[in-house]
Amino acid sequence: MAEFKFLCPQCAQKIRCDTGYAGSQINCPACQQSFVVPQPAQSPVAPARPKIQFKFPQSFTLRNISIAGLSAAVLAALIITSIHFGLWNSARTIWKGWPALSGNKNQWSYAHGKINGHSTAAESMLASPGEFSDVTFSATVQITSGQAALAIRMQDWNKGYYVVFAAGRARNLANGGSIILEKVAPGNGNILATTRGNLTSMSAIGQTAKITVIARGTLMEVWVDGKKLLQARDSTFTAGRIGIAISGNPNLPGDATFSKVSFR
Repeated sequence: MAEFKFLCPQCAQKIRCDTGYAGSQINCPACQQSFVVPQPAQSPVAPARPKIQFKFPQSFTLRNISIAGLSAAVLAALIITSIHFGLWNSARTIWKGWPALSGNKNQWSYAHGKINGHSTAAESMLASPGEFSDVTFSATVQITSGQAALAIRMQDWNKGYYVVFAAGRARNLANGGSIILEKVAPGNGNILATTRGNLTSMSAIGQTAKITVIARGTLMEVWVDGKKLLQARDSTFTAGRIGIAISGNPNLPGDATFSKVSFR
């Protein structure tokens, strides 16, 4: 006969006895008080689970599943590739997608994660296909010869804002490199801000510096290696293309390398 457990109603002593004693009067072995043995509690019966049957549509086959899985895998690979080459390595995106706004695209090459520019015939610029108003544009730049620049809000190669930089020997500057924030426009161009010498990194040929241009409304800032060096306001151009540029001539070729190019 099965056993069950219950508590004495007088002293709460735990008691175990056969189910056959249910309804009988007994004395508690602890307090000796008389009481009637309760009925054993009934274990709840779990309701039967309904059977669920799945039925694929007649047109849905294992071949459909394979194609769907393959499509998902291809899509995931494309997303990962876009993130890797489009965001983390924006230089590759620039090299593949940016046209030459001035000069010739053959003056630019891509190798080892870097864009290399070389010009002996004036200026050459790679510019974005789209236009930007407020933008943060940066690149790590190494100059071998001549001048290099970041450009923002360009309407054409000769209309917009240039941040021109050169190492000391590139422009025969005895006190180190120079940076110029310049507005270029036919008949209305002028230097908005400039500094020379005392640049933390780009003070000599072959050295590198991270150049960042921030444009918000009419305010433009130029940062070098995390330090703000130039600031100016101008409302002539409110939006335009962004780009990277080099400038040189047969006697002083323009040679520069741009890496870690990013914009947002």
